[in-house]
Amino acid sequence: MKRIRKKKKRIWPLIVILVLAAAAVVLLLLYLFVFSIRAIEIGNVVGEDGRYTFVRYEEDLKEQIQAELVADNDIASRKLVYSSDQPEVVEVSEDGLLTVRNPGEAMITIQAKFNPWVKAEFPIVVIQKAVRMEIAMPSDLPSNEYYTLLHTGDRPVMEPKPYPANALVENLTYASENPEIVTITEDGILEVHKTGIAVIRVFWEGPYTEEGKQEFLGEFLVNVCRETDHNILAEHELQWYEESCMIAHALGNAGEYTYTNTKEALEESIAEGYRVLEVDLGLTADKEVVCRHTWYSDDFDVSYDGTVPDLKTFESEKYFGMLTPLSGKGLLEIWAEHPELYFVTDVKQDENTNLMEVMEELVSLAEETGHEDLLEHLIVQIYNIEEYEKVSRIYPVKHWIFTIYQLPDNPGAEVEAAVFAGEKNFGVLTVPMGCLGSNYFMDLAEENGLNLFIHTVNDISNIWQVSPRGVYGYYSDFLIPNEPEGNGEN
Repeated sequence: MKRIRKKKKRIWPLIVILVLAAAAVVLLLLYLFVFSIRAIEIGNVVGEDGRYTFVRYEEDLKEQIQAELVADNDIASRKLVYSSDQPEVVEVSEDGLLTVRNPGEAMITIQAKFNPWVKAEFPIVVIQKAVRMEIAMPSDLPSNEYYTLLHTGDRPVMEPKPYPANALVENLTYASENPEIVTITEDGILEVHKTGIAVIRVFWEGPYTEEGKQEFLGEFLVNVCRETDHNILAEHELQWYEESCMIAHALGNAGEYTYTNTKEALEESIAEGYRVLEVDLGLTADKEVVCRHTWYSDDFDVSYDGTVPDLKTFESEKYFGMLTPLSGKGLLEIWAEHPELYFVTDVKQDENTNLMEVMEELVSLAEETGHEDLLEHLIVQIYNIEEYEKVSRIYPVKHWIFTIYQLPDNPGAEVEAAVFAGEKNFGVLTVPMGCLGSNYFMDLAEENGLNLFIHTVNDISNIWQVSPRGVYGYYSDFLIPNEPEGNGEN
């Protein structure tokens, strides 16, 4: 019997037709929504050079990107995607708002959401301008109340401090009043030529500076090291007079009173920031060391004015009914609470007292009270060359000052004193302020590698007048160390 085969229906042509139709629809959609997107046009922000520069001052800057998508039809999506490769410099929101954060450069990219191959890129440069500027000497250099220590072999750089801190440092002008000693480059590099004292001044032209003028940022006193055994800071051993160029005269003032050498004067000077203090020392009738300017000419409203009391009488009365006299023991007790301090001796030579007697009693007292270590910070002031050996036999003093006010009236005595002080590396020569009629003592100190101190200065303007002439250190009754006024900083 013959089997009859049924013919199978051929459906594959229909499938092909459907696939082709779907592909056509996809291609149409791709064209309408993707391939018809041609470009992105930016209507603002970008400059003629293809970059945009933001100049920023204090506040965040914001700018809306005006970007449009160009397509062949009106139904293509106009949605854009924004991104920044450096959001810490410039952020961009999803709707194209730029927020400037920090100086630097960032690349902004704008893409068509449905055709990421269509994009626009442009760099943004952010410049942070300073609205205020300060300037400082290099922080790694030793400094005291007024001076920064320099060496001929170093080239330190001044430190601008703009606000905001990340602002551009520009438009600074440096000048030296003493270019034979120190010059300064346009980049703030200090170039040292020889020893001495120089004044550095700094000016700035800021965004709010009056046209044609410059703002004065400050003036700075620099002291070039006079030691001859080295020429770089790394080989320098800091000396007491480099730690502080201010000396409290007679322990400083006690309120309105001077020359008292009292506990109140000492405590006031310590509170004001003095690190070096001159103390007048004398002996009582029973040969005890006390802090006293003179016995015979000082009038402090006590019963023994004009005479020499014993220690018990000295300690029993207060000057002007309120100030506490200091014995040598009392001085050592306060000194022990502040061992960082230095004390300069001043002993008025009279029939009751001389320097060697005072030194013997002071050293003995320090040993008896367990305070001999404090003598490491004792600065002995001598008045003639012979006293150096005499004092050295009593105690191996580490620090010395030669002062000329008790020198004999012999021609050349001050020259001998300066030469001697230079040979012994005293580092300091002291003269009365009245000796500054000429530059004689400035030159004498310079020739012998000494820092010139003067006494007594109570007007800060005097410091700024005579320092450029070569005066380095100052004894004072009333000046306060590190006062903002006149110390070179705003």
